[in-house]
Amino acid sequence: MKNIAIVYHSGFGNTDQVAHALERGAQTKGIDVERLILTGEQIQAGRWADDSITEKLNAAHAIVFGAPTYMGMVSGIFKCFADATAPHWMSHSWQDKLAGGFTTSSHPSGDKLMTLHYLVTLAAQLRMVWLGPTAQASHMTGSSEGIDQWGYYIGVGALGTVQPSIGSQPTSGDLLTAEKYGQRIAQATLRWNK
Repeated sequence: MKNIAIVYHSGFGNTDQVAHALERGAQTKGIDVERLILTGEQIQAGRWADDSITEKLNAAHAIVFGAPTYMGMVSGIFKCFADATAPHWMSHSWQDKLAGGFTTSSHPSGDKLMTLHYLVTLAAQLRMVWLGPTAQASHMTGSSEGIDQWGYYIGVGALGTVQPSIGSQPTSGDLLTAEKYGQRIAQATLRWNK
């Protein structure tokens, strides 16, 4: 059985919905998918630590990183987690694992590209192999589903809200884009880890 770990922080529920969609897409025969949620309680004295999550990431064949975009970057909770991956950078222990990423923000652009670039850079520093989504932009295919409606080609950039009274609401097209991304990551994981 091959393992995909989706490790992410979600502040208002938008990133969590995208993680669920990605998980749905990745579920296929021969693949075990697990969502691993980062929380503030895992940070003590400014350092992130959770041995259970670390063990699952070490065992994973693919890791998908997710974080909301706050002030033009990953959330602080995700950044604490990313800083805690330094031992894997030093030991090369995640080298050649597949990687992917996603983010959400309350605006169509909302500096999500900065967050996605950060996630790609994190994976590159850890010597991982990055996968982008395969969905084609709806304006090019005539899709009415809004697949890849924002044109992010290195990861999923979803629209959400920061007003809990309205409810978290990534668009249906963004969730479908994430689901298709999960399918691609699952297929690549099976091919990459024969």
